[in-house]
Amino acid sequence: MKYPDVGFEPFFTWMNRPRIMYSPGVRRELAFEMEQLGGSNVLMVTDKGLVQAGVAEMVAEEVRKSDLQLVGIFDNIVQDARLENINEGAAFYRSCGADCMVVVGGGSVMDTAKSINIMIGEGVDDFRPLAEQAGLWEGAKPLPPHIVFPTTAGTGSEVTNAIVVLDVEARAKLAITHPFNADLAMLDPELTVSLPPKVTAFTGMDALTHAVEGLTSTGAEPIGDALGLHAVRLIFRYLPEAVMEPRNVTARGCMLIAATLAGMCFNNAQLGGVHATAHALGAHYGIPHGLANAIMLPIVMEHNVEECPVRYMMLADAMGMDVRGKDPLAAARLAVQAVKDLKARIGLTQTLKDFGITDDRDRLMPTVELAASDSQVGYNPRYLEEEDLIKLYIEAL
Repeated sequence: MKYPDVGFEPFFTWMNRPRIMYSPGVRRELAFEMEQLGGSNVLMVTDKGLVQAGVAEMVAEEVRKSDLQLVGIFDNIVQDARLENINEGAAFYRSCGADCMVVVGGGSVMDTAKSINIMIGEGVDDFRPLAEQAGLWEGAKPLPPHIVFPTTAGTGSEVTNAIVVLDVEARAKLAITHPFNADLAMLDPELTVSLPPKVTAFTGMDALTHAVEGLTSTGAEPIGDALGLHAVRLIFRYLPEAVMEPRNVTARGCMLIAATLAGMCFNNAQLGGVHATAHALGAHYGIPHGLANAIMLPIVMEHNVEECPVRYMMLADAMGMDVRGKDPLAAARLAVQAVKDLKARIGLTQTLKDFGITDDRDRLMPTVELAASDSQVGYNPRYLEEEDLIKLYIEAL
């Protein structure tokens, strides 16, 4: 496809941190890299599932056979980073005498670890006051050494300055940003081969949603466009293989790279209505974030296509659709169908009905109101009123 005329804001900024290393088996470089960062007493942050699966041990082994000291493993992390887990983790970090972190896990683990490291750097005992500030940029200073190994190809949290934390009491997800995330993201596809097909599928759709929303948000810009478009190409090429051939290291590796590219894209361009609606679904119904995104993505795309058809046409082209000679809006709608077809190929057939959600408008309103207040809703290319959000949820039943 010939590159179309596509607009973007005349002023934008670009941030990119941390350094990234990729290779099957790259964990073997861990000790050298941590020593370069000045760490010596390592706290590993992970979850019980990864401990039981032996994935955490694959990284812990590299610490144990080095001059580093593994002083503790904090694995008390469940779905969604939570305030109580974060505070517990920071207390554990201090009790172990740790001076650095190695993080092995998916989005919930990585967001919990980021929050713990902020607490250590700030010398505080409770994360809630920091979470309530949302933006932690003023006066921010570098944090203790922090290396992360993502074990799902979805959230991109290894390269973003964003943290999403579930406030269980308020039944809301809090979005927090801090300029200092991990020092180093080590992408090792060998750590992802035991991920179950269903989790592989919906975390992959999370990465796709990051790319689609980053490319179509009101904050879209050319550097993010480049990263997001290639992330889309990789996801459409390799996600079905990663789901159907779990031990295919090439497919797993390309999905890790895609998730990282999509993370860098949305970290700068922001997101939109899919994430706003999905965050509320996660807070109120416990739907895993990637799955909530997968359910809402084609619904919100259909709502948005008329607002920025050229950008959706670019997406359709990256998805492998033939858009040559087509009207931009007709080509844009091919992207919506391509997402629906991809979901069917990877076995994601759930709708909101599967989680007990109905079209009762009164029962939907608390979730609608939470979505309407989400930090990402304002970046959606088409303005979303509460009535629009109700319709989107009903269409997803």
